[in-house]
Parts: sequence; C-alpha cells; structure tokens
Amino acid sequence: MATTGEINNLHNTFKKFNTYLLVGEPKKLFNFVGIMDVYNRRLNEQEASDFLGFQQHNLKYGPRFLPIFTQLYHLENEVYVHIDKKSLSKSEFKFILSSVNRAEANIFRKLFATKKGIYKIGDEEALKFLVSLSVNHLFFTTFFFPSLDTVILGNWELCFPVWSKTKEGFEKCREIIEQNSLFIRE
Repeated sequence: MATTGEINNLHNTFKKFNTYLLVGEPKKLFNFVGIMDVYNRRLNEQEASDFLGFQQHNLKYGPRFLPIFTQLYHLENEVYVHIDKKSLSKSEFKFILSSVNRAEANIFRKLFATKKGIYKIGDEEALKFLVSLSVNHLFFTTFFFPSLDTVILGNWELCFPVWSKTKEGFEKCREIIEQNSLFIRE
C-alpha cells in the first residue's frame, strides 16, 4: 500500500490518478507524450489487420515489455500503480480470476480488498503480474514513475501511452524502451 504521504506527493506531481481520462488531451498535464509500441509508426488499417492478430502479436511481442518496466523500476525502486476498481464489473473480475494462476488470483483479490486505488510496487513479482495483466488485455494498469515524472498506461494492442512532465524522464524511458527493441512514436 502507498502511504498517505506518498499518495499526496504523487498527486502533487501528477495532479490526477485517472490519467487514462486524458487520452484525447494528455498535453494538458504532460509536456512530452508518445506511445511505446512494437512499430515505429502508426499502422494503417490494412497493416493493423494484417499484423495485429491478438494471439500471435501479444505472444511474439508481449515479453519485450517486462524488461522495460523492470529496468524503470530499478532506476529508483519506486513505481506506483493506479487500479481503477470502478471500471471492472463482477463478471470481468471473475473472468480475470479464471485467467490467472492461483497465486496471481490471490494478489488480484487483495488489490480489490481495500478502498485505496494507489499501490506502491514492492517487488518484481508484483510488477511482473501487473504488467502481464496489461500486456494480455486482462486489466489495464496505470504505472507512475515519480523519479522520471512519467506515467505509462496499459493499453490495447501493446500501444502503451508514455507521458512525461520532463524531457529527461521521457528520454530515459525512450532509451530503455529502445534498448529492448521497442519504440516510442510521437
């Protein structure tokens, strides 16, 4: 759990926890915006149809995302996540539980057992689990990296928005993303 002080610091830095609501206008709060993607450009409709079959696309490229989040985590050992509990119906909650192993299901239940929606990631296993939920389209998590003034949003088709308040934070993310054979397209 994130402490009240940590939550206040995050709020002072990022102003909003439900940043996914800014999808149409992230520049209202963030100076540097891009999309972490498998491709270095936006695909046209035909290319998307040809390349983005969920099973093959996620199986082939999904594993590239975890090292990125792990490396970002190790920069300061400080990652927070926002879990939007209101966006999940009971049937969706049950579907997720049926799609993960028993240990992961227990973690997911614990996340939803408290009223708070902001959590501090304490270890790589928790981080790995939350990244895999987003990569596999089961539940999209918002990841806050306060040392980089940067937010990364889980999203469809492995196109994760990367929003940063600083050029330094954005460029550090770009460096790590490109080291792992992905791109930030702006």
